[in-house]
Amino acid sequence: MVAQTDAQRDAHSNGRFVVAWRAAAPYRPLMVLMLVSSTASFAALGVLSLFARDELGASDTMVTVNFVVVALASMAVLLATGHVSDRGGVRRMIIAASLAWLGIGYAILAGVRSYPAMLAVGVVFFCAVGVPNAQLMAYARDLVESRHATSTAVIAMMRIVLSIGSFTGFGIGGLGLAYLGARPLFRVVAVVCLGCLALSWYLLRGADTVAAATPRPVTDVNTEDRRGVRERTAGGQRLLLILVLVMVLFSSGRVMLLSQLPILMHISLHAPLQLTGFALALPPLCELVLMPAMAFVALRWGRGKVFLVGGAASVVYYGGLVVVTTPGQLMLLQVVYAMFGAATVMVGIDLAQRLMAGRAGAATSIYLSHENVATVNGSLVATASVATLGHQVGFLVPGMLCLVAFALAAWAFAQHPETFDLRRRPQLGQRP
Repeated sequence: MVAQTDAQRDAHSNGRFVVAWRAAAPYRPLMVLMLVSSTASFAALGVLSLFARDELGASDTMVTVNFVVVALASMAVLLATGHVSDRGGVRRMIIAASLAWLGIGYAILAGVRSYPAMLAVGVVFFCAVGVPNAQLMAYARDLVESRHATSTAVIAMMRIVLSIGSFTGFGIGGLGLAYLGARPLFRVVAVVCLGCLALSWYLLRGADTVAAATPRPVTDVNTEDRRGVRERTAGGQRLLLILVLVMVLFSSGRVMLLSQLPILMHISLHAPLQLTGFALALPPLCELVLMPAMAFVALRWGRGKVFLVGGAASVVYYGGLVVVTTPGQLMLLQVVYAMFGAATVMVGIDLAQRLMAGRAGAATSIYLSHENVATVNGSLVATASVATLGHQVGFLVPGMLCLVAFALAAWAFAQHPETFDLRRRPQLGQRP
């Protein structure tokens, strides 16, 4: 049995939250960088569909096509950078280069005057939009393994920061669109991205962080908190692909939310622009409260159960969207949707990294590529659903896909309960 560390002894005397804050010190530079960069990205993302529609004359279908094409390019770049990122010292360069590339892209986007130009800028520059966060998550996992910390707690903290960035970003995007306009907002985002470039070069220069980027052998010590994963999981890549497929199905409705929800609220529900931004920002805001609770429950009851609870919440959410009639009802459903992000998305990252222990960059990139695949799949779903069933009833289709994903996840977890940490009873005395 591994001897108790000082942090474990403090946990019993000072409380979980005090210890968690102290234990977060090695990860705070990553959290600061993720907060600033994600806030900028979500601010631009929240206004992109209305910018294309109102200023460039794009139709709803053209807006959806933009998301699809950029997602395909993003998936290729994400997988390529993830493949090479596990080599020592490479992560820092990838993060800095991707932030610089995004900053240039947003600056150019502010000056485009046609939809084809916006599409070209998206393919060339915004193909790197998912790279910084994926590599920062991988950095965090490397530090976890080097310091023998608890992966679920650390991933929860990183996801909380990402949720803060989502909330503030969507909120700033809505306010910026209302009071500044889309083009000035894109210029501000470009400046922030270039600032993040300098911040990343400064914050990630430390010897501990750079050294942590080198893969380490999997040992009993650095997998102490990985129930049932003492060595690399046999067939881990196959199970990871199953997990990615599940997340693709769960996320198949997200593109409808990004491309159509702002338009739906503004045109059909007659909501003001400020409320549209708040609706997009509400789920990540609620995740701030839910994620610490989900991390604790995952450690006690198992990651698998928490993952399935979040999946069930997504089914309820899309079912509710079919019958929503007022902005107030929509806000309540956004709270339900927060459970999906707080449980399934957060735990999914941890499970993916467990399945490919020692290759955090590749595992995180493969897992996060589900967002790009889901964008393509979801765009087809959105186009067909809205065209045939309408804005409201159309959400029934992603709801059914989420139900299929829930069934597939439940079957896979039942076949590999130890690998996916699916426990029948709570584990007493598990440290946070």
